Amino acid sequence: MKKPLLTLLVLPFLILMLITSGCGKNDKPIKVDKIRILQGKEQCALPGEAFSKELRIELLGKQQRGLLGGKGNRPPVAGSKVLFANADGSDLKLLSPSAVSDAGGSVSLKVRAGSKTGDQYLKIIPAGNPEKSVTVRFVTGVKIIGSGQEGSCGELLHKPMQVKVVSPDGNPAGGVPVYFKIVSAPGEKKTKAKINKKMVLTDRDGIAENNIKLGKKTGEYKIDVEVSDPRSNYHIRGIFVKQLGMNFLSVIISVLGGLALFIFGMKLMSDGLQKVAGDKMKKILHFFASNRFIAVLAGTLVTAVIQSSSATTVMVIGFVNAGLLSLAQSIGIIFGANIGTTVTAQIISFKLSGLALPAITVGLVIMFMKKSKIKGWGETIFGFGLLFFGMSIMSNELKLLGIFPTFIKFFQTFDCTPVNGSMPIGPIIGAIGIGTLLTVIIQSSSASMGIVLALAGGGLINFYTAVPLILGTNIGTTITAILASAAANRHAKQAALAHSLFNISGAVAMIILFYIPWGENRIPVFLYFVNAATSGNVFAAIPQNLVRHIAMAHTFFNVFNVILLLPCVGLIARLCMFFIPIKDESKVKIQHLEPHLLDTPSIALEQAVQSIRYMVKEAWSMVDGVIGENFLNLKITEDEIEHYTDRENKIDDLQHDITEYLVQITRRELTEHQSELVPLLMHCTNDAERIADHTANIIALTQRLAEKEKQLSEEGRREINRLWELLSDQARNVAKALDGTDSKKIDHALKDERKINRLVDEYEDAHIKRLRQGKCNAMAGIVFIEMLGELEKIGDHLSNIAERAPQIQQHYISLG
Repeated sequence: MKKPLLTLLVLPFLILMLITSGCGKNDKPIKVDKIRILQGKEQCALPGEAFSKELRIELLGKQQRGLLGGKGNRPPVAGSKVLFANADGSDLKLLSPSAVSDAGGSVSLKVRAGSKTGDQYLKIIPAGNPEKSVTVRFVTGVKIIGSGQEGSCGELLHKPMQVKVVSPDGNPAGGVPVYFKIVSAPGEKKTKAKINKKMVLTDRDGIAENNIKLGKKTGEYKIDVEVSDPRSNYHIRGIFVKQLGMNFLSVIISVLGGLALFIFGMKLMSDGLQKVAGDKMKKILHFFASNRFIAVLAGTLVTAVIQSSSATTVMVIGFVNAGLLSLAQSIGIIFGANIGTTVTAQIISFKLSGLALPAITVGLVIMFMKKSKIKGWGETIFGFGLLFFGMSIMSNELKLLGIFPTFIKFFQTFDCTPVNGSMPIGPIIGAIGIGTLLTVIIQSSSASMGIVLALAGGGLINFYTAVPLILGTNIGTTITAILASAAANRHAKQAALAHSLFNISGAVAMIILFYIPWGENRIPVFLYFVNAATSGNVFAAIPQNLVRHIAMAHTFFNVFNVILLLPCVGLIARLCMFFIPIKDESKVKIQHLEPHLLDTPSIALEQAVQSIRYMVKEAWSMVDGVIGENFLNLKITEDEIEHYTDRENKIDDLQHDITEYLVQITRRELTEHQSELVPLLMHCTNDAERIADHTANIIALTQRLAEKEKQLSEEGRREINRLWELLSDQARNVAKALDGTDSKKIDHALKDERKINRLVDEYEDAHIKRLRQGKCNAMAGIVFIEMLGELEKIGDHLSNIAERAPQIQQHYISLG
């Protein structure tokens, strides 16, 4: 790797580490305050045999409060000596009488059974702090065969459970009573699980065999085994044996049901927030994308509020397709959307499941309110409760799966824990692929993050594996923008490509950082930084605050991505234009009635107004051309007639499209003002279409005069010309009234209409006088009267639009 690239990748972390150094991390020596047994206690073995599992312990310091005053965690104590000694006359064989804890505060010890049978005790003493010592129990003389089996709920275990007992001389102890009792079962009365016999005598081989029928619930079934023979004074108190039962159908239903509630709650919360502030937030995308930095802030703010990066990116695609944003502006907003979406994971990572049912109750009550904004708050709170309720269902079920060796083994196939000091590339690519596929299927990176957090909370994945899964969810979420751009223009396709390039480039940079070690333990620099900046030690023997670390990794990854790639916006834009070239800019179709803008009614209505304004200008352009070039000159060709017919057909199509678009808008949540505006815009569309229809009538009048070779009198021509000038002024004022908030243009347009009506009356009277005086041909006179009627109707249609313009202008004021 080239040195400048390496420096560029590592520099952001060096800066952030300097900022966060000393924030809650204590460099003073930590004294052992607690010893936690991780594995190896309550084991059984025959005399002289090694116990099957190593004894693993973790040395912990005093509880340290969290950064925000929460419960906090106990830090692991590294480099501390611990002593091991037999207690109460035990004769356990130890590989070493002492050991020193590693960087994670853990210590491992191999233990072998001695010759004595019965309970044996090992004392673990932290050097310099003996009062914190603990005692671990081992059992010699008994061997459990068939423990930890996985079986189907409601059925017998595949193999019977066997207990082998030997006498102090090492020979099998026959005829010894062994007692079996179910002491705990998951979520139900222990009687639902059954033992074939409560007491079994050992055979001549010293083996007592019993069959176990599991209950109906998934989880751990704990069986107490006790060996007691008063005749030979042989007694071993309760040994707890664990068996695992799986109700696969119940697990699938619970996990998918929890996921469904989680996704539905997230959607409800997003929809509620959009009703409260979403419309205003989305308008930020339109008005605050002037430069890349403001665009990033706008994208972050909008996505954090509406809780959906997919909604933001689809909205951006719509803006680009409608010509409201440039490619460079859209890239900045997309960058910000990736940061804003991390808020969801941050919310989930806090332990707020206790608020789920109260939030559902309160939210449901508020949802019955009449006001839209208050209902929006109700949906938000209700969705918040459902989100955490679904998350708790899913997490609880996955925690149960975390004790099943089969599931643990499956997740180990893409376990990214370092091997020989570095993370294995195969599992990293596999985890990224799984995260990508998962997000593509469920179409929500936030939902995918929820699953990742639930898997981590259930102990099925570790921090090393979770981060590559996060990279996959980021890549997978780009599918939404790609699908949204499928039917859009090439500018929109370029914006979707920019989204993909951003997320893929960030993932590649992060993979490189996985192989840049940091600190004494040579942890990947990014993971080291996340651990340094988050409460607890995720690399301890039992990871501390794992879910919060994953949420922080998600946030830091996207922030790092933006810091790294924001200076390269121009380069990304050029790459997009290289891969999706536009040879002729004039051929790129700008879709003003963009369907992806419908979810933002304010912007969609603005697009409808723009289309109506274009329709008015186009309709008047047709009338203006026919009067100036044809009627007053008494000439029109077949090609010109065909040209105007084609334009009139396009106006008809546009009327249909605008009307259909407005109907689609009415199916969204609208404010009272927006609801009132829609029918007014439909009337404006109809008036604009009728203006274009008058073109055909004026062409017909022109043809009648040309066929009869009749001319209007000079006075008649001047009068038509005067009306034409007033209509031109009125049309310009109406178009400008639709273009902004200048109410004077409305007044001018209505004043022009009053003048036109007055002049039409005057010109009709003057024409009748000319007819009486013989100054005007009767045939031409009829055409003249009909032409006055056509021009007056055009003025009426323009006046209708002008009268509705104040409410349209009010929409622009609300946008501002």
